[in-house]
Amino acid sequence: MIPEEFQVSNYPDSLDSNVNLYEVHDHLRVKLINDYDPNDNVISNRTKIYVSGDISNFPSSGIITLTDQCNDSDSKAISFFYTNKGSNTFEGLSPTPEFENKNIIIRSKNITFVTQNVMAQHHNSIKDAIIAIEEFVGIKGNVDEKPFGETMEGRINFLRKLVLSPKAWFSSDLNVGLVPLTVKFKNESFRLGEDSTNNNYINFIWDFGDQTTSNIETISVSETVPISYTDVYVSDIDSGFIEKTYTKAGNYTVKLKAINEFGEDEVIFENFINARIESPQEAIINIAASSKQVLIPGSPIGGPYVQYPRIRTKTDEPIVLEIQNGINLSTGRSYGGEELDVWGNAIDPIEYYTWQLNDDLEHINDKTTKAIYSMGGIYDVSLRCDTQYGAYKITNYFNSIDVIEDKNLWLFKKNGSTLNSNEFGLISETFKISSINHTVIRDSSFLDDTNNEIQAKREFDRNVGFTPNTNLGSGSKGNCLIYYAEGGDEFTSLSSQKIKFINFNGFNEVFFDESTTISRPWNWIGLPIEDKIYFILGVDPTSNLNENKSYQTEDVLNINGSIVLEDQINFVNPNNFINGANEIIEHITSNYIDGEPENGRFAVYRSAVRNNTGYFLRNDGVGTFFKIKEFYRTEGTVDNPVTNIRKLQDVSGTVKLEGQLVNLNNGLFFFNNSGNISAYNIIDNKWEIGSSSSPFRALQDKSVSDYNNVDQTLLATSDNERNAYISYDYSTNAFVRYNSIDKTFYALNSRPSGNQWLMGIY
Repeated sequence: MIPEEFQVSNYPDSLDSNVNLYEVHDHLRVKLINDYDPNDNVISNRTKIYVSGDISNFPSSGIITLTDQCNDSDSKAISFFYTNKGSNTFEGLSPTPEFENKNIIIRSKNITFVTQNVMAQHHNSIKDAIIAIEEFVGIKGNVDEKPFGETMEGRINFLRKLVLSPKAWFSSDLNVGLVPLTVKFKNESFRLGEDSTNNNYINFIWDFGDQTTSNIETISVSETVPISYTDVYVSDIDSGFIEKTYTKAGNYTVKLKAINEFGEDEVIFENFINARIESPQEAIINIAASSKQVLIPGSPIGGPYVQYPRIRTKTDEPIVLEIQNGINLSTGRSYGGEELDVWGNAIDPIEYYTWQLNDDLEHINDKTTKAIYSMGGIYDVSLRCDTQYGAYKITNYFNSIDVIEDKNLWLFKKNGSTLNSNEFGLISETFKISSINHTVIRDSSFLDDTNNEIQAKREFDRNVGFTPNTNLGSGSKGNCLIYYAEGGDEFTSLSSQKIKFINFNGFNEVFFDESTTISRPWNWIGLPIEDKIYFILGVDPTSNLNENKSYQTEDVLNINGSIVLEDQINFVNPNNFINGANEIIEHITSNYIDGEPENGRFAVYRSAVRNNTGYFLRNDGVGTFFKIKEFYRTEGTVDNPVTNIRKLQDVSGTVKLEGQLVNLNNGLFFFNNSGNISAYNIIDNKWEIGSSSSPFRALQDKSVSDYNNVDQTLLATSDNERNAYISYDYSTNAFVRYNSIDKTFYALNSRPSGNQWLMGIY
């Protein structure tokens, strides 16, 4: 086997010729001193030769060549491997492969030379060293593609390319603006290295992204690209600042390529330049109303609106909002506000419609959407329109959607002769302040200079009533009826004392006066039962001196469809007053002054209706401020449920000052300005006194000095189920809700300011 170090070299054969291989050189050459016979029977004679001369410089093993100068050229030389040497011997001889099968002649002593320098094999180590050097150093100009390559040349050139090849970069003074948009670009390329092997060549090519064809040429520019040049690449001569003007709206990708002897680099900023036209104008949003909704169109017609459109809708009723197609003739733009070209196409079309309606639905990117609200309130319409090139416009229609819950609390305020309605959603528990007013003329001058005038006028002001006159809630366009004592300027004339009626539609926010009136002295109780209102009691204008009678005629008003006075019934039969109720024939008084009752000719009544039965409390005792204690209910037939009056157990506990009586699903409740709860148990027919589980005083407005006085006046109403709503007169911040299930008061938001007059739910 050929030793590894003697394997055939990769050195090119073309370099191994007779001239440099077979010519004997005076280098490592000695003489053969014994004949060499390759056919000698003695093996040791075939594997050993003796030489004369110094062989110390020969390697310990290797290849030697025996050359006879007297033979033909084909037989001149023969090469052997030797494995070791002595002082004058080469031992362990075996022919090299090219001589193994040749007829080897005897080599004569003294004329045969032994050398190590004339055959290709002799040069293998040198040649392999050259190849190894070449493989380590590398071929000139070779560049590695990655670090730690196989050659020094490749590594060095890799580093030169890494360090000296350019890195493209640029900035601009702006990248967003209206066309024509002039942008000043700054070439900030770096790593523009140089060394002694290159000619410092560097080139910068700009692509400003506004090419429209494939036929693109390159122009050289130092500072400004001519506006008329678009389908070009730009070679920057001085590699400094360069100005480019964009004349058409669009998003433009800008590229800069840096090239030198060591390589090139390109930086690409996608959509770097955003050249825009002006943003769209405010969108014209069309709001479509169904038969269950009321729409007040915006003005001027076609927009842009000075007065936004406004829709009033019931909860859970879809509202359709849309941007119409076509051209808005009043603006010359699309209804979305887009600028149009001569063909009516949007120059910068809207791509995204983002609706913000604060409702219960998710809104997709579309020109048309629907809104649905489960809670009453005033809502804004907001639409953001984003165009293809990044411009946008936000359109806001403030307070444009007015959602009314099916059942609402209505607080009526009265300032002078002006009556104003305020809607309170029972779900949202928020007030809306209405600008709808109605004129109500009441005249309390007949009470001027009467005994207890202040208290009398206060009770006259509250001699009002409220009832739904339809099965529909206010959110379903139902109506309610407001009734009030008109008063007059003469106490003794029955004709001057009237009950008047106002029909109110909460959905449409419309008041209108009913033509029907009832001649009846004030201080009456109105009991709305089913489709009628029963008016009882009041001041008897025919009372003589030193007496204080109540009015004993019952007026029955039919409110089924139309408002009609149906009947008048006299309470003259003592049988109409049961269990001591005949005491209410006379108003309570303790003293008469010149024949007039010291406390005035009136009572303090607080009433409520439950299951077609009327209940009312009346004052007990005397004094400037009346005390509520005596308790009654009405009885009768199906046709006339208010025929008799029965006295019930007086309200127990501390005598109540002021207060209101309301009906809830678990009894009748009397509320005043305290945390104590007075409830009438309908089953046991007795009053029960308890206290709230919540700190009632903490809910009051403590900024008012006498906030805790129990004589504070109030309004109260209920949903006839579990919740009562109490609004105290002394502060707009004293508005609370009572829950009859957990016996807890809850603070509500402030009510609208103004003088409270009446409160009811429908």
